[in-house]
Amino acid sequence: MRFQIIASLVAFLASCTIAPGSPEDRSVVTYYDRNRDGIADYELHQVPGTTYWTWALIDSKFTGRYDVRLKLAYPFDRERVNLPVPRHVKVISGMPPYPADQRFNPPMPAR
Repeated sequence: MRFQIIASLVAFLASCTIAPGSPEDRSVVTYYDRNRDGIADYELHQVPGTTYWTWALIDSKFTGRYDVRLKLAYPFDRERVNLPVPRHVKVISGMPPYPADQRFNPPMPAR
């Protein structure tokens, strides 16, 4: 009898767990100002712990509107968009880091 009560309680508690969110919900967004005018023109989205969920919005003409969405993982994908650049966000001056997949780096020789 006790086993049935405990088993039903465990089954009930297991059914009440919260499902994890989508990777887009956990993404870390970083804004870069490549031409140092104080306005973000490169928006990098990265999901910690994943390789295939890295993408960027790019204002390639520096007009204040994103015009390219670039997927930075295999298979690379580039699409045209027309989105406004966000205002009042923390911007890092300079070029964004170059994303590199560590699997394609040549192995270092043993010493």
